[in-house]
Amino acid sequence: MKKTSNTPQSHFLSLDADWSEALASPPGKGLFREDLPSCRGHFDGASRGNPGDAGAGAILLDSAGRTVWKCARPLGRKTNNEAEYLALILLLEEILARRLSGVAVRGDSQLVVNQVTGRWKIREPRLQELADRAKELLKATKSSLSWIPREENFEADRLSNEALDGSAPSMKAETAPPKPEFPPDRLEKISGSIFIAHGTEDYAVDLLHRACTCPAFQRWKKCKHLDAAEREG
Repeated sequence: MKKTSNTPQSHFLSLDADWSEALASPPGKGLFREDLPSCRGHFDGASRGNPGDAGAGAILLDSAGRTVWKCARPLGRKTNNEAEYLALILLLEEILARRLSGVAVRGDSQLVVNQVTGRWKIREPRLQELADRAKELLKATKSSLSWIPREENFEADRLSNEALDGSAPSMKAETAPPKPEFPPDRLEKISGSIFIAHGTEDYAVDLLHRACTCPAFQRWKKCKHLDAAEREG
């Protein structure tokens, strides 16, 4: 496989710097490569806590499904939604640095995909900044963004957890703690199987695929939001 030249550090969002400064930088203006086969990219973010230790995973595949690039990056202390957004930006920055165009970008975060594509409103200013940056990069690279079920995003999910495991001081076997019930009046039904759980941070609940974007589900594969949506659904 042909090695890619080192990417200038200025192309990347500094995860430890002031976001307002980093997000203000415009995308690069180099010509896009037309000699490469079509690629697709996957991203995922995870956080153990809200906020807590977080990690981002992203991968680029060529048209034959071979890995072109992959990354597992610890993010420090972030919320789960921030981790998902930063994983998307990490992937899009790499697409831009490689001068790729028309990449099919996929992720299993209903919240990120629907907010970036304009289907859902963004209520948190810190997520608005990240969404604006993602939109800017999507436009600059002429890439598309779509949602896929969690089981089809397994490699990006593995990478995000690899980033988490690498940053955690120790990893011990744990069992899920008892879950308090989530108030049903804080559930907003978006479609037949999709709910938004409103609280300090909003989470998307997918009844069809039995998934939620909250940190508890990312860690234990069950949560109070999914339980409440199943009762209401």
